[in-house]
Amino acid sequence: MWIAAAAALVVVLGVTVGVATGWGRGDRSTSSPSEAKSRGSELVVAVGDVAGGEFDPLKGWGSRPAQIRLIHSSLLTIDKDVNFVGDLASKYSVSDDAMSWSFTIRDGARWSNGEPVTAQDVVFTYETLKKDGTRFDLTFVDRIVAAGETQVTFHLKTPRSTFVSQLSEIPILPAKHYDTNYSRNPIGSGPYTVADYQQGQQLILKANPHWYGQRPQFTKLTFLFLGEDAALAAARAGSVDIAYVPPTFADQRIAGMTLQSFESIDSRGLSLPTLPAGNRGKIQGNDVSVGNDVTADPAIRKALNIGFDREEITKIVLQGHGRPAYTLVDSLPWFNEEAVFEDGRAEDAKRILAEAGWRDSDGDGIVEKDGRKAQFTLMYPSDDKLRSDLALVVAEQARTLGIEITTKGSTWDGIYLDGKANAVTWGGGRHHAHQLHSMYSSKGIDTGYNNMPQYSNSTVDAHLDRALSAATQDEANKHWKRAQWDGETGFAGEAGDAPIIWLVRIDHLYFVRDGLSLGDQPIHGHGHEWALFNSLVQWHWKD
Repeated sequence: MWIAAAAALVVVLGVTVGVATGWGRGDRSTSSPSEAKSRGSELVVAVGDVAGGEFDPLKGWGSRPAQIRLIHSSLLTIDKDVNFVGDLASKYSVSDDAMSWSFTIRDGARWSNGEPVTAQDVVFTYETLKKDGTRFDLTFVDRIVAAGETQVTFHLKTPRSTFVSQLSEIPILPAKHYDTNYSRNPIGSGPYTVADYQQGQQLILKANPHWYGQRPQFTKLTFLFLGEDAALAAARAGSVDIAYVPPTFADQRIAGMTLQSFESIDSRGLSLPTLPAGNRGKIQGNDVSVGNDVTADPAIRKALNIGFDREEITKIVLQGHGRPAYTLVDSLPWFNEEAVFEDGRAEDAKRILAEAGWRDSDGDGIVEKDGRKAQFTLMYPSDDKLRSDLALVVAEQARTLGIEITTKGSTWDGIYLDGKANAVTWGGGRHHAHQLHSMYSSKGIDTGYNNMPQYSNSTVDAHLDRALSAATQDEANKHWKRAQWDGETGFAGEAGDAPIIWLVRIDHLYFVRDGLSLGDQPIHGHGHEWALFNSLVQWHWKD
């Protein structure tokens, strides 16, 4: 089918430290790794806070696909080979014109309260999210029809080549039990249920006795919210079994643990405002300043794009644990190989700047044009060491080209307010092509945090729209590639508009307790905090 694309255990991945009680139905008892390993029943996981405790897709739950698989199911999921396969759906089919998608709910699928999952629940979920319209774009869906308890069909207004992205990322909700307080007692059909949540401190999950899938070895999960430094300290102390580690710490040696590396499609780069200063826009519902007079000049963006030395950045920032990136989708079926070029060309970058009128007239090493210095601010989340390291390295390289970048650490809230008027260390990477549309289509402007650079190119828009509405994957891929570069224009490549300059694709690194198997991991998507958990039900202690 064309849509097939492309034991206490402590896992520490990434905000605050602490354990508290008082929310939900559970307790906070934990055991040491050695004690739990002999029981083989408990898993303690520490990550960044889980969507602020909002286990509701209308409020952000599911922004990482692996995240929802803890307590929810979706109609489809990905297997270890990154094929889209049935999850809550036991089987599905697509009409020849790609206008009708039909699903059969698997036998025995039940909510965590024991009630059966029905086709009406699927209809309710998608209609609710379509009406809301903020988290998922479902405007292309005409109607959703349930036939009996187990059959549901989506009738589309136009083909949607990336419909699999919603089908694999939208958690199904119980129609009878969903209300504005859903996050306080989320009822799901996934392998675990929420037992306790303390914002900024911990989340406790317990095995769902009604789960239809493979029974996990670990019947209790406790997530502790630790930052990177605290995670590494906990690993050194022997109190955790898995710890996410940024590349700069990967050479550490920890007794009883082994560094495991997982390939990802998780990329990092720079989002650069494409409009001049003085504009206004929206992000996450907030009215914000838009534009930057320096980065709005295409010559600045193109000079940086070819002037940055990606191999050197990979060596310094990733310590070799990754590879250079030229687009968000390098090596995927919709990647245009013409987007790859020789970089690290400082003299060519300087020539581009000079031809556009950027010259160093006062001899301070920074070029200027019309009395304006080539200076701008690059924002990064201050609790993310990889992005902070990236910001510092690119600032150093940019200086050799005659461009001065001032780095500024902030919270994500601060970045969302100021990021459309400044450069941002940006990231992304999914198992489908939809992010190309959300990041580069002018239709994404002022929608959530899509299209941060406020980028608009009518030719690119046309290719993105044709890719999105294609009836076959081959047709879609042709236009995804042309949006990157069609021989004359595009957002990628040496001569492209470069609203986002992609620099590196990272490997996800973890210290893992010896003897623990993490199952068959598919190539990881964006977000080391959650990408590891796609195979959670397969985790086990080796014999």
